[in-house]
Amino acid sequence: MRDGIALAASGHPTIVFVHDAFDKAARTLARTLGAEDLRIYAYPQPVDADSDRANAGTAAQKIAGLLNP
Repeated sequence: MRDGIALAASGHPTIVFVHDAFDKAARTLARTLGAEDLRIYAYPQPVDADSDRANAGTAAQKIAGLLNP
């Protein structure tokens, strides 16, 4: 998180990837550190290989949306 915040603050396009279990904590930390606009992608924990593959397409679309707001 701190590396992502530092990169974003220095002007680099940044998306921080976090496990979905840490989504709320990551957003709270970003807000606390003054980076409420930090782009965060919370990826879901795969249940099995099939769900992991199914989530990949969704993830790609969401990440593209974060890159091009």
